Amino acid sequence: MPTLSKISRRGLIGAVPALGATAYLSGAASVQADPMRSPSLRAIHRFNIGTIKVAIIDDARFTFPAPMFAANHPDGTVEPFFEKYGLPAETVSLHMQVTYIETGSHKVLLDTGMGDITFPGNEPDNGRLLSGLEAIAVSPEDITDVILSHGHPDHIGSCSRNGEPMFKNAHYHLPPNELEFWTQKPGDEQSFMNMMLSVGVAQLEPIRSLIQPYATDEEIVPGITAISAPGHTLGHHAFLLHDGDDKLLHLMDAAVHYLVGPEEPDWALAVEMDQTAAADTRRKLFKQASEENLMVAGYHFPFPGIGKIIPQQHAWRFVPMQTS
Repeated sequence: MPTLSKISRRGLIGAVPALGATAYLSGAASVQADPMRSPSLRAIHRFNIGTIKVAIIDDARFTFPAPMFAANHPDGTVEPFFEKYGLPAETVSLHMQVTYIETGSHKVLLDTGMGDITFPGNEPDNGRLLSGLEAIAVSPEDITDVILSHGHPDHIGSCSRNGEPMFKNAHYHLPPNELEFWTQKPGDEQSFMNMMLSVGVAQLEPIRSLIQPYATDEEIVPGITAISAPGHTLGHHAFLLHDGDDKLLHLMDAAVHYLVGPEEPDWALAVEMDQTAAADTRRKLFKQASEENLMVAGYHFPFPGIGKIIPQQHAWRFVPMQTS
């Protein structure tokens, strides 16, 4: 399998098919005029995994062109799939929720949401993390650890603000190859990749000295273990939250859509860096979740994104569930 250092920015851009998404992938993100604005709270879901306290914070929503969810298949593949569920077939709406965790003496964020960045073609509907933390009486200064799954803008968007760490008392955790790739100097041309690299530099450079690398299978803090999940990016990780027999597998971006990912695991998302590895990761994680009857969470699944994975025919299905 290739490493991040062997994939050039130009090579990755060239690997992304058009499939009706050319305008989107060549667009630029926008930044809110008031970067300290904190949009109002929308939703929080709280529950426990054994003695671990969890709060899911609704941070953002955005849309992608539907063809991006079957980028390795011909035009017209994905539309009938969405239509059979009564969903729009031209654009796909995605939720985004940040997970806050209290485990032992640690107060942890899994990723930091979108911050003040808005993807091209979208109206601002993001950056609700701080309002969510305030609602559960947690200040940015209280956070001890920020564990980052990978370096995409919608996962690192609140790492820094105005060139300073947002969570100034926290240790940030990120695999070294993700830090290397997402702090490359962006090119001059306007493209989705250069937008992502620009965000990477702006968000990760101010926290570079605070970043502690983690490795696959490492228990980063008590009760949170990194699970290898390459493909979406090559250093992408999922996380297993565990306390005794109580467990939750957080898929992060191994599956971005709650229907497409489990039911068509071989369909590639256009921004996946290694489509074959991404499909293998989905099959591995869904098989594990199904066989071990694990609760799962999806970063982009409909809020709060908690459920079970059950087998069906050649693949699986995500079944939402209540937690308390």
